[in-house]
Amino acid sequence: MADSILFNVAASVITKLGSSALRELGSLWGVNDELDKLQNTLSAIKAVLLDAEEQQSKSHTVKDWISKIKDVFYDIDDLIDEFSYETLRRQVLTKDRTTTKQVRIFFSKSNQIAFGFEMGQTIKKVREKLDAIAADKAQLHLSVSVREVRDNEPRKVRETSSFILEGEVIGRDEDRKSIMDFLLNTNNIIKDNVEVVSIVGMGGLGKTALAQAVYNDRKINNHFKLKMWVCISEEFDIKVIVEKLLESITKTKQESLQLDILQSMLQEKIDGKKYLLVMDDVWNGDHEKWIGLKRFLMGGARGSKILVTTRNLQVAQASDTVWFHHLKELDKDNSWALFRKMAFLNKEEELENSNLVRMGKEIVGKLKGYPLAIRVVGRLLYFKNTEMDWSSFKDNELDSILQQDDQIQPILKISFNHLPPNLKQCFTYCALFPKDYEFKKEGLVKQWMAQGFIQPHNKKAIEDVGEDYFKELVGRSFFQDVRKNKWGDFKYCKMHDLLHDLACSMGENECAVVSDDVGSIDKRTRHASFLLSKRTTREVVTKSFTEVTSLRTLDIDSSASFRSFKKTYHMNLSRLRTLNLDRCCCHPPKFIDKLKHLRYLNLSGLNVSFLPNSITRLYNLETLILRHCFWLRKLPKDINNLINLRHLDIYDCCSLTHMPKGLGGMTNLQTMSMFALGKNKGGDLSELNGLKSLRGLLSIKGLQFCTTTDLKNVSYLKEMYGIQKLELHWNIKMDHEDILDDGDEDDEGVLECLKPHSNVRKMIIKGYRGMKLCDWFCSNFLGGLVSIELSHCGNLEHLPQFDQFPYLKHLLLGYLPNIEYIDSSNSVSSTTFFPSLEKLRIESMPKLKGWWKGEISCPTTLHQLSELCIFYCPLLASIPQHPSLELLRIRGVSVQLFEMVIRMATNLSEHSSSSSTLSKLSFLEIGTIDLELLPVELFCNMTHLESLIIERCKSLQISSPHLVDEDNGDVVWKKLLNLRTLRLESITKLEYLPKSLKYIASLETLKLSNCENLVSIEGIGKLTSLSHLEIDRCPNLPLLSEDVGDLISLSQLLIWSCPKLTSLPEGITRLTSLSSLCLEDCPNLVSLPQEFLHHHSSLPGGRFLRILNCPKLRIQDEKQKEEEKEDKEDWTDFTHALTGCTHYVTGFKSFKKPNVI
Repeated sequence: MADSILFNVAASVITKLGSSALRELGSLWGVNDELDKLQNTLSAIKAVLLDAEEQQSKSHTVKDWISKIKDVFYDIDDLIDEFSYETLRRQVLTKDRTTTKQVRIFFSKSNQIAFGFEMGQTIKKVREKLDAIAADKAQLHLSVSVREVRDNEPRKVRETSSFILEGEVIGRDEDRKSIMDFLLNTNNIIKDNVEVVSIVGMGGLGKTALAQAVYNDRKINNHFKLKMWVCISEEFDIKVIVEKLLESITKTKQESLQLDILQSMLQEKIDGKKYLLVMDDVWNGDHEKWIGLKRFLMGGARGSKILVTTRNLQVAQASDTVWFHHLKELDKDNSWALFRKMAFLNKEEELENSNLVRMGKEIVGKLKGYPLAIRVVGRLLYFKNTEMDWSSFKDNELDSILQQDDQIQPILKISFNHLPPNLKQCFTYCALFPKDYEFKKEGLVKQWMAQGFIQPHNKKAIEDVGEDYFKELVGRSFFQDVRKNKWGDFKYCKMHDLLHDLACSMGENECAVVSDDVGSIDKRTRHASFLLSKRTTREVVTKSFTEVTSLRTLDIDSSASFRSFKKTYHMNLSRLRTLNLDRCCCHPPKFIDKLKHLRYLNLSGLNVSFLPNSITRLYNLETLILRHCFWLRKLPKDINNLINLRHLDIYDCCSLTHMPKGLGGMTNLQTMSMFALGKNKGGDLSELNGLKSLRGLLSIKGLQFCTTTDLKNVSYLKEMYGIQKLELHWNIKMDHEDILDDGDEDDEGVLECLKPHSNVRKMIIKGYRGMKLCDWFCSNFLGGLVSIELSHCGNLEHLPQFDQFPYLKHLLLGYLPNIEYIDSSNSVSSTTFFPSLEKLRIESMPKLKGWWKGEISCPTTLHQLSELCIFYCPLLASIPQHPSLELLRIRGVSVQLFEMVIRMATNLSEHSSSSSTLSKLSFLEIGTIDLELLPVELFCNMTHLESLIIERCKSLQISSPHLVDEDNGDVVWKKLLNLRTLRLESITKLEYLPKSLKYIASLETLKLSNCENLVSIEGIGKLTSLSHLEIDRCPNLPLLSEDVGDLISLSQLLIWSCPKLTSLPEGITRLTSLSSLCLEDCPNLVSLPQEFLHHHSSLPGGRFLRILNCPKLRIQDEKQKEEEKEDKEDWTDFTHALTGCTHYVTGFKSFKKPNVI
């Protein structure tokens, strides 16, 4: 029998009604008799619930009866919560008991009698409603079923270590190869800059997984300069899609802006870049909408592709697909391979269970090659241990659904039925979020907590139980696309759209997603998320709330304004457990203190300097999120009244001046991202004494206000075993008079007292004024450190022996002016020398001479190093050996060190100009180095280099009239076969483009900036792949060469601050791919080619034209010269040309609009 959610809810409510805390208050208020009656009626109903839930699919009457019970259960839960709130309120008032009028009134006898009478009437009303429902059960002929409530902790019968590795897609190798061959084929005849390729197939076949495998392939990464991924689903709103595209590119959520502004932003991102866009789960078959969207996407380089996944062939045809890939079911062998991975722990277990293998193959044969069904069923059987369980599933549950037309959903529902009750609640709650939503594990678990879905288990923290729930849903394949952090912990996941459909159907509109045109809420809705635009009227919101009365979750997308909801709170927000107003209001709602049931409150992005103290009356609150409240200066003084608070997220609240006193009494706190110390105000570090349960990130700022005297004989952090990331900051930004310049001895003592637990994995120390770090900063104590950052420590003279940290992956040392050697011990072991280091950054260390002070006796190598940054270390003479790098950024060092590092980075031996091993270097930045020529032998092995930046090398001679086609230049540029981006900035001796630049056929982006002696870019026309050309602050450049017109792929041309530029060549009229032109601060620019604007206005796709501060520029058509009487017509033509552009700024001071009648 499937586990019943409602049966377990009934058992939980009955337990709560009998709790000692509630009965103590019941006795005080004289309502225990009513509570007894309510408990007895509930017990009678609970006895028949299992049978009722079995029969509801066959009887509308039973289903309606269960729906009524569910409503009353919510009412009872709210009633119990009222008792809980009053209990907490008594604790708070007792804790701070004084002679205030408020306290005297609360504890007065008359108040207790009045409140008791009110509660008694409420309980009686609920009980009578429940009695009426209980009386109906006799007519339904329900059977009594007695069963123990099952432990809701996720079952750990077996280790969940065998689910498919990320990126592994079984049985789709040929499909993957076929799609990639088409995407990478450069020999296709391309009609448009961008082409559409479609994967077509039924739901559950793995279209998304296949697209992901293609999207993440290394060859795809190398071929396309830009990649974007958006999930479309049913709604095909161009504005929403453009917002998603920008979010995919920038990794930040976009503000709600006008469509033309969004178009300009998107155009800027894609112009001149060969991109791959995956549009997943598309349903739109309207060809006109596709045409509208394509106008926004035409600015990319030739060869750009859109990969569509859809269930409908007509949708693919409507998108003007040039190549279709029809996805079929998995064959027999691959179906079994996938099932085997999901259902068996390992191959040995499979061999030991021949009967399970036989039954498994029979089950796979019935699943007809659908990967999603195979994954979910396999995972279900993974948790079944006996042959009887497998046989029962095969012969009963599976066979009963094989006769139905739609077999996927029933198969998924079987797996849902086998979930423990609390996991069912957690899963169905996910219907609150739109399809393709990426869940953040920590946030999702906190919302489950707020709804009471997570049941305590032994002494385990409720968050850890919630994480177990999350892991089991991942293990059972209800969640997918799991992403982990660098320590291997789950961070994000998604849900397949068919499983999202299942969650919605099982919830029966208890969870609703409402957007401008889709979705609605009704009297059954308890959890609602609103994805509304700012144009949504209050009437639309009010209409949505006409029936709902008992909302428990309200999640408002940041693009919507909360003002539309304020008038509705009295009748339908008072029962909220979760309120998410992330970035959708400037000030907290005035009624916030009325939400006494609230557990989860997100007010991120507020524009306030303080919060109202009334917020501290939310005694049930467990999670308070205030991220990115940049102007918030202080927290409420009575915040310690939030005695149930477990999570205080004040990340990036950079204006906080201090923490309130009494914070240390909030012993339930599990996370508090920052603790700010103030000068003679607020709480001091002793507050941390009571916060031993803190976990995750803790950033302590303002440590310059702390002295050794304050910390005498006290250690605050060593018992916080849950802290993984610790940041210690001195001299944070503050008022000038608060800054302390001395105190190095105090800082050393303070740091000694801040000894953390050895579990810390990431350590950041900034602004420390001591001369040395304390003894606990060593590998013997903090051996698990993965990341270390030390910066702005002006007096520091000695560093720890970093090479002995066995797991250290990232090391950043910056602005340490007194450090001469990184390791002064000269005690080195070649076997333990930085065994894990992957990223090293050394910055602004003017006295740094070397790694070791003396000679070392054994060879040392940074074997795992892949990224190296060295900035402004002029005396640095050497660094340890390292393998070929993937990224190198080097500025402000000697030529000798540069050559040494570049040799190692490209696998060149000390006296050789060639290497048998190709360099892996793909990104190279060189700056402020006294080079005269680019060393030929150092560049000859950079065949994988994709980006090259050279800045502020004033002596560097790349090209001049005397160096045209010299061997040196030819060899350097000929070897860079895969270079895509080249930026030359502040190269004083650059006069001409190197003629050998023509050999770089792959170059797509060229930026020339602040090259004061540049006089010509002749020869640029050979760069036929160039899509982005930017010339900035080149004061002696008089004109662009005529061969600019040969740049057939150029889509973006930007010219800024070129005072000698007088005109653009006629050749720019031949730039058929040009979609963006920017001319700015060119005071002597007189004219544009006659036909340019008219030609530009006829180009397909989004056009972008910006002309600013070009006072001498006149735009005149031949007709204007010949016939003055046609001024009106000419102006109309010119206006049409400009209005065809996404954005323009004229700035033509001498151009006057003719009178138009």
